[in-house]
Amino acid sequence: MTDRAIYLATRGAIAELVLNRPDKRNALSAEMWRAIPRLVGEAVADPEVKVLILRGASAEAFSAGADIAEFDQVHASAATARDYHAVVGAAYEALALLAKPTIAMVRGVCFGGGCALVLCCDLRYADPSASFCIPPARLGLTYSLGETKRLVDLVGPSKAKEMLMGARVIGAEEALRIGLATRLFAAADLERETLAFAGQLSGLSQFTIRAVKQVIAEIQNGAVAETELSQRLLERQFEGPDYLEGRRAFLEKREPRFTWR
Repeated sequence: MTDRAIYLATRGAIAELVLNRPDKRNALSAEMWRAIPRLVGEAVADPEVKVLILRGASAEAFSAGADIAEFDQVHASAATARDYHAVVGAAYEALALLAKPTIAMVRGVCFGGGCALVLCCDLRYADPSASFCIPPARLGLTYSLGETKRLVDLVGPSKAKEMLMGARVIGAEEALRIGLATRLFAAADLERETLAFAGQLSGLSQFTIRAVKQVIAEIQNGAVAETELSQRLLERQFEGPDYLEGRRAFLEKREPRFTWR
């Protein structure tokens, strides 16, 4: 166990980015925001890592959001506020643009910046204790267009307005119903099920998985017909080792051993 406020733990093909300030309900300090791109970069650089899980260190909270105790300092002037928001934005982008699949494992409160972080992940697995809230209206703040778009993409404009304007707390069942949570598991099963699906992803074609992320990103950015990127992926698929291995494994009635990285 480490006393670091945020750290990366790697077990084979699965890396876990762990928020570890349980006494502060994993409130995100400026130091933690700065560390996220570096730690995500370590997962990117490790060829053995195929999936990243984002989680809190304990069952009590995923994250209470940005550490408001630091706001007097980070918002002391327009310049410090601009620098702080650039740091926070870089953390979001590091997760959102990661080519490898990401799963947020959510237990307990997932508020503010913590909720915005899970919106950057591909999947959000939660247990019944999870609650989601983005409360800028309680602080006289606003969210960036990018952060707001991630919420709208998941829950639609009406629910996004209700959450942002009303600072509504969304329970786990409602989060699943509106698309904010991807799956809901019993508390005793959440970690096992999250790791099981991460393991399943690790055994499948990484070429396909990363292509899926890229094509869906193109769609979310407004594409309605083949783009240069999606066309290139279509053309490359038959040349890669994973397609050849998948075809051989199917004909030989065995599990494929994919090698693309």
